[in-house]
Amino acid sequence: MKLKYNFVVNDVAGETVAVSVGNVAGAFNGYIKLNKTGAFIFDMLKDDTTREEIIKKLLEEYPDASEKDATESVDELIEKLTKAELLA
Repeated sequence: MKLKYNFVVNDVAGETVAVSVGNVAGAFNGYIKLNKTGAFIFDMLKDDTTREEIIKKLLEEYPDASEKDATESVDELIEKLTKAELLA
């Protein structure tokens, strides 16, 4: 799975947000507010990847996180992106 559109992730007024860019910017009108973990997951979704690969990399990046918490974070964001039709 991967993001359908190109996004740029930036810090704006103390918030991390993703905004669609390029010729498909009109296909998604708005922005996505992300926390640090969400931004990490979102960045991985720029390339084709699997849920399991994301969880593995998240646990490598945050060694103090439990597998349960990492899995829940990944599943939550994937569910939201799927409902918004942003994943290919």
